[in-house]
Parts: sequence; structure tokens; C-alpha cells
Amino acid sequence: MAEFTIRDPHVDQLLTTMSIGYSNPLYIADYLAPQVPVNRQTGFIPQYVQSDWFRNNAQGRAVGTRSQRGSFNLDNTMTYACLRASFGVEIPDEVRDNTDAPYDMDRDGALFAADRIAMYREVSAAATLFTTSVWTGDQTGVASGPGANQFIQWNNYDTSSPLVDLTIWSDLIEGRVGREATQITLGKLVWSQLKWHPDILDLIRYTQTAIVTPDLVTRLADIGRLHIGRGIYTTDPEGTAEASVTYSRIWGKHVLLQYMPERASLMTPAAAYALTWTRVPSSLQYVKRMRDEEREVDIIEGNTYFQHKVTVPRAGVFANGAIA
Repeated sequence: MAEFTIRDPHVDQLLTTMSIGYSNPLYIADYLAPQVPVNRQTGFIPQYVQSDWFRNNAQGRAVGTRSQRGSFNLDNTMTYACLRASFGVEIPDEVRDNTDAPYDMDRDGALFAADRIAMYREVSAAATLFTTSVWTGDQTGVASGPGANQFIQWNNYDTSSPLVDLTIWSDLIEGRVGREATQITLGKLVWSQLKWHPDILDLIRYTQTAIVTPDLVTRLADIGRLHIGRGIYTTDPEGTAEASVTYSRIWGKHVLLQYMPERASLMTPAAAYALTWTRVPSSLQYVKRMRDEEREVDIIEGNTYFQHKVTVPRAGVFANGAIA
């Protein structure tokens, strides 16, 4: 006598209450530099000549003589260009009409397009700000025996001194632009080593929580903000077998200290700015929808016009290879 199996009277369907999806939960690019909306795609960034403002050239004045005279100089040679980045998702009408829940091609397409632009900004910020030969006087992590512009990597718990390093680097910035560092940016791999460093654990042993948090580290280092870069990405082309795809950390194993005001302001030596062309008002990035009627396809497109611009290299210190 034939017996039914569990699948005989059942037709498999898509679950509608859950699905498996992927995205980076947090991007930090737009926290690293104050946003500056601009009304032209290209232009100049006004600068004062730094040394004029730190030169001690006032003089004593005898009775009946005139004051020491002089002025300050302007530098309008720094340019910016908010280049466009775009990514579009095509949705044929037949695909939409044949889609079952929980998939929603319009919703998912908009999220996908927006995330591609956010990732582009993140990777671009890391390539522009989080690399060597950009900031004045790079520091390099070494396993032992540090020399000039070198430090012991922070995963060496026996001989490294991360809080001392951060203090020294903040002092370097102050000695160059007259302002101490206001923010630290580091890759997640660095944070995973730093939060267990014995120097920090010893300092907080008798505090109320005795748990290392970003806020606690900023207070110990006397630097206002700490950003942790957690994003991952792949450069493997679409179509690569999933088992063969490799992923990299966007922010690597490095640390960046900067003097950075919380918002754009006049006469401030900010290390960098994030310039955004407001072609679409008040939009850092935007998604638009287009129709190709001949092909019966909707296109959902993410867009942005921006540039992360290093404006004062002396206002930053980049520590390359903070951990092994």
C-alpha cells in the first residue's frame, strides 16, 4: 500500500515573515568630516596663510613712533570637485508581476541602490583619508624596536602604550595647527585589540562598569569622539561563485587622529571636509525612479555628488598598521 510522504500534500512556498539579507549595519564616512553643502559642483576653498597668524611680530613702541605694520595673506588655490556617483537597478514589469512575498522588487531595489551609494562613499572616504602620504608625519606600527615615526603595535600587550601614543599624536597636531585632536577613527580589528589592552583595563579596574567602551577610551585619551569602522566589501565581480568570494575590511588595521570641528565654520583649521553639491536640495544622496517604456522596465537609481577633501594635512596623524 502506498504511503504519503510529508511533501506529497504540500507545495513549498516562500516564507513571508523572514528572509536572509545582507548589508553593512553602519557606515561612518559622513561622521569623519563636517558636511558642507555647496551650490556649485566645483570651486575654490578659501584659506588663510597659517604662519601669518602664528608669527609673533608685534613690537614695543616708543613715544611718537608708529606701530609695527603688516597684514595677513590669502590663498585661493585649493579646489574641490563634487563628482557624481550612481548605481541603478532595473526591474522588468514581468519580474515585478511574478514576484511573491516577502520579496518586493521596488522596495528591495531602492534599498539596494541606496546602499551601493553609501558603500561607495565609505570606500572613497577610506581611500582618501585613511591612507599613508596624506597627513603630515605618518606613524608606522612595528613589532619591536621602534625608530623615528614608529610605535609598538597595540596587539603587543607587553610593551605597547596606546594611550601614550594617542596623547603624543594629539600633541603633534596641536604643535602644528594650535588645536589638539578632537576625534579618533580606527578599524574594528584595531578596536578588538585595543579594548582588551592591559593599560586600559588597569585604569578602569575600579570604575563602576569596568567595561571598555568607545566613550571611556575617549575620556582616557582626552579626545572627544571615537569612530569604529566596521564595514566590509568585496571587489570580486558579479557572477563569482559565492564560495570563492573574498571580503576585506574597509578600514583595515589603522588609526587616524584629526582636529575636526563638529560642524563647518569660518577660520577653522579642519583636517577635512565632506563637500556635497546640492543639485537636489538638502540631499547627501538621493534615489530617483525612471521608466523605459519601450523595454517595459523601471530603473531605480541611487545618486550622490560629493568629495571628501583633505584641507589641512597638518591637522591629522595617520597610524599605519596599529596592529599586526
